Amino acid sequence: MPAPQANALMRRLLRLTAWLGLALILGLVFMLYLRPDFVLGMADQLWACF
Repeated sequence: MPAPQANALMRRLLRLTAWLGLALILGLVFMLYLRPDFVLGMADQLWACF
């Protein structure tokens, strides 16, 4: 059975990895909005739903 310190360290590393992954995904999504053709395509797809 792992020691409580090792368990806390693993939880901290998992949380850090999750936050870094989320930040990376959000950064990539925000970068897509710098491309006008992407934004226009998304707006057209959204409008096509109605």
